[in-house]
Formats: sequence, structure tokens, C-alpha cells
Amino acid sequence: MSQVTIEYTETFSNSTDLAIMHLMRWNDELSVLDKVESTVDTFESAVNNNPLIYPVSPNLFDVAGISSIREANINGFKLLYEAEEQGEETLITALLLLGQKQSVKEQLTQHCLMYR
Repeated sequence: MSQVTIEYTETFSNSTDLAIMHLMRWNDELSVLDKVESTVDTFESAVNNNPLIYPVSPNLFDVAGISSIREANINGFKLLYEAEEQGEETLITALLLLGQKQSVKEQLTQHCLMYR
């Protein structure tokens, strides 16, 4: 089994902050933070044991034909990530955290418009 390294992009951090702010409109801060932390902990534990445990993102595959991005559905969140083998190491790059009902297509479009 290869060594697994997990990194988080700035986009992941920004999308997590947005999700937290959105959920805090209906829930207290502590419960929202606990839910996000639990989601990230579950994700890290799963990919440390098996980096390819989650399926290719069906939304990104359908919209753009991208098959390198995987989608973990945990605790009502979609966590998009990439797994890349680099010799004896596997690099996991967490790309985006979305609510379960958020559209990947809309987020991709919004990102392209904002950061073109």
C-alpha cells in the first residue's frame, strides 16, 4: 500500500466557508462546524485506506467528460477530489465541497465566470 497525502485547494477552502455560512442561517455554528469536520474526517479516513473508494463524479463526467474527478457523498455533502499516483505515493487533492442539492454544473459555470 502506498503512502497517501491529502491536500486541500483554496477553492475547497472557499467552498467550505460558503457552505458553513449558508448552513448557519438555519443551524447553530457549533453543529455546522461539527458536521463539516465529521465529513472531512470520514473522507480522510476512507481515502487513506483506499484512495479510489469513491466513484468518478457522474455530474462532471456527464457535463464535461471528466473522468479523473471523484465524488464522495458524505453527511449531505458532495466532496470532489482527484487521486494521483506518484511513484510510491498517492496524492489526494480535495477540490470542492458542495451541499448535496447544489449543482456541480452550476458551480463549475460560476467558477469559470468568476475566475476566467
